[in-house]
Amino acid sequence: MTLLRGLATITEAEDDPASFIAPDLLLSFWRPFEADHEPDEEQGYYFSSVLLARPGYYDTPAEAAARLRAVGRQEP
Repeated sequence: MTLLRGLATITEAEDDPASFIAPDLLLSFWRPFEADHEPDEEQGYYFSSVLLARPGYYDTPAEAAARLRAVGRQEP
């Protein structure tokens, strides 16, 4: 996370502080809980899931339609 913080804005997920979102990169990292101070316990030190989305993932239906029109494609 430290390296990515130098490249983009990364915030804790509002509903899950053990997870992080980089909206400018369309990237998020999820884990069920944060690591504690037990070095023998590996859970929480690693992310369980990663979301990598294409541009437009956060668009509303109207924004998606406008994006498609801008590139000359028909709406689905």
